[in-house]
Amino acid sequence: MDIKFRLIFTSKAQKQLKALAHQDRKQYSKSFQTLSESGPTYRSLRTHRYRHKGGHIWGSSASMAKRFYWHFLEEQTILVTHLDSH
Repeated sequence: MDIKFRLIFTSKAQKQLKALAHQDRKQYSKSFQTLSESGPTYRSLRTHRYRHKGGHIWGSSASMAKRFYWHFLEEQTILVTHLDSH
């Protein structure tokens, strides 16, 4: 499948990913792949937009309890800022 979006990770997001257990990293990786190939409107990502410090930040799901947050840098470039769990 063609890549629609290029994902870039902040150092915080990279550090959070490295600290996760293998299975958790695998769940996030699958969601990142889906985001890059299908875009944020893909249903299983359950993407929502939030107001954040004068702009918008988006949140998408890696699982029922795991989320990651990002924003657009350019039309087809996404910056993943951090991970979170409920």
